[in-house]
Order: sequence, then C-alpha cells, then structure tokens
Amino acid sequence: MKKSILLFLDYYLPHCGGVETVFEQIIQRLRAKGYHITLITSHFDKRLKTYEHLNNLEIYRVGFGRFSFLFFSLIKGFFLLKQQKFDLIHASTYVGAFPASILGYFFHKKVVLTVHEVFGKLWILYKGWFWGRVYLFLEKMLFIMPYTIYHCVSKYTMNSLRLLYGISDEKLHVIYNGVDYDFWNPEYVDEQKITDWKKEYSWNGRFIVLYYGHAGKSKGLDSLIDCIPQMIKYDPTVLFVFNIIDSKRKTKTLNRLRFLEKFGFARQIQIFQGVDKNDLRDMVASCDIVVAPSLSEGFGSVHTETVAMKKPLITTYIASLPEVVGGTTIFIKPGSSKQILDAILTIKENQQDVEILPVKTFHRDETVEKIENIYELIS
Repeated sequence: MKKSILLFLDYYLPHCGGVETVFEQIIQRLRAKGYHITLITSHFDKRLKTYEHLNNLEIYRVGFGRFSFLFFSLIKGFFLLKQQKFDLIHASTYVGAFPASILGYFFHKKVVLTVHEVFGKLWILYKGWFWGRVYLFLEKMLFIMPYTIYHCVSKYTMNSLRLLYGISDEKLHVIYNGVDYDFWNPEYVDEQKITDWKKEYSWNGRFIVLYYGHAGKSKGLDSLIDCIPQMIKYDPTVLFVFNIIDSKRKTKTLNRLRFLEKFGFARQIQIFQGVDKNDLRDMVASCDIVVAPSLSEGFGSVHTETVAMKKPLITTYIASLPEVVGGTTIFIKPGSSKQILDAILTIKENQQDVEILPVKTFHRDETVEKIENIYELIS
C-alpha cells in the first residue's frame, strides 16, 4: 500500500520558480505511483481556490505570503493530522520547514526536509546589515529544529549543512533535482520557430545574450547589467535580452534597465516579463548564449536547462555549479562585469577555443526513485 504524504511548500504552481517546477514533477510522479499527497501551500493569489482535489492530490492554500503562511499552515496541518492518517511529513526550505518540524515532533511523525540552498552569512550581503542578520537568525533556528532526513539537492548543499550547522552525515542524502529532458531538448524546436522568433523580435544580424529567471540579488544580475554600457564600445551588435519573472527586485531591475534604454542603450536591451514555458524554450533555442552569473546556487535550474539545450553558458565557479554544468561553459569570478564581457566576446569570436566540459544528466525519474528510497528508509 502506497503512502500518504503531508507536504509543506512555501509556494506552488501557478507561482513561478525553480522549486515549484521541481516539486510539480515530484508530485506528478508520486501520484502516478499511487501515493496520496496532501499539499499545504501559500494562497499568494486570491483568484486561486483555497482547496482543490485532484487524483491523489489535495491542495490547501492558506495565508497570503511566506510569513502568514507559517502561522496558517501550522494550524491547517494540525487539524489535518488530527483528522487523517499520514505516513510521513515532507517539507521544503524555507518557511514550510517550521510547521513540518513542529507538527512532526508533536504528532510523532518522521519528517523529510528538502534543502535547496543554505545562505549563512550571505544573508547579510543579500538583505543588508539588519535584515540580513534577522534572516540568518531564522535560518539558524530552522536547522536547530529536528528533522529525520535532509534531502540535499547538491553536494554543496550537503556540505553547507555539515559545516555551518553540524548536521550528522547519517541524516544527509544527496538527490539532485531532475531536469525535464523531454522538454528542454533542442530537437523539439524546429528551425521555422527559430526563424520566426528572430524575425518577430528583430534578432537577425544580432548576437543574442540571454538572461532568464528572477531578479533576486543571489542571481548576480547586477553584474550583467553593468556589462551593457561597456559592451557597446566593443561590439554594438550584441543584444542583451532579459526575461524577468516576478520577484521582490523585479521592479528595481526593470527600472535600471529602462534607465539605460533612455540614455542611449535602447538598441542593446530587450525586456520580456515571464513568457510562457514554450516561448521560453524557443527563446533559449534562438539565442547565442545564456548568461547566469549567480552569486550562490543550491542546484542551478537555468544552468542545467541551458546545458540540456546545448547552448553556450557563462556562469560563476561557485556553490553547486561546478557539480552540475557542462558543455560549452565559461566560468567567471562572481560579480565581475569585466569577466562577463570578456567571456561573451570569447564565445562570439573564438568559441572553438572554449573547452567543452563533460555533460552531466539529472533525470527526474531517478530523482523520484531516490526520494521513494528515503521514504522507505524511514518507514
């Protein structure tokens, strides 16, 4: 008999993000195997139903953001655990971990925690002196709380838990996120689509540098924007394309790009705001290079998708990225717009000289099989 899982996620679809996509595929595959999933997540959009019941999946949406979600998910989880039988609790960092640990303790349930990233003192860099210390304190509190197993999405994440928070090795399991190779495959984008995309957006005759994802400070987007005024001196045919999804720094980032557009760089910048998934694949297939200059990464969804699409990648040699990327990749120093510029010109003018790294693959079926093994281990 398959298990019944109580799952806590800060956000879930239709909210956009790498974690949401990862868990969509995990949930989908577990449901197909006969697991019953009860998901408690944030009611971030009031147009969404507070309750949905699909085949082997119940979704409860509570609160309206991360911090209200902490309180309301604890209450909802309490009543669900009183009313129903669950075999275990599974949660994901960050906020969902708190109610999962508390309820696991009081109801004597085993708790699996998926840890995507550990920031430590990087919180101060990202959030400033005061709020950075607040977030650092909350992270410390989170990892003081008890969990049965830590599912780490990379060796980097596992080692962060070892070194920063002293988590014992027997509780740590590395299971990489899966990549949707049935979707992120250049063979599924026909040449006519690429031709149409380039014509519609005036990409013909331009060298297209693409950034896609959210605008959080950890993504290193500021250093790429700093590169734009410098690039015009070297090669005005380079076009920087940004597809920015919703995030706290989205408005600030868009304002900065529009400021550059007003002051002489309009021909060097093109902005999209969260195109749908199929259009995004067409966009990646049509560009010449993807730049993802992260300051930290727990796994690297954009990076592994770019490798799957066989596109050149410029990224940083930090955190999990050396573990997961391959192909035509140039590593740069974090925060260096000069190295981004040099790397773009290298790929544009001398791509044949770039070392081709071994390509690693991360299949979603393998990810779910290993998560199932964790479930069996703690049963």
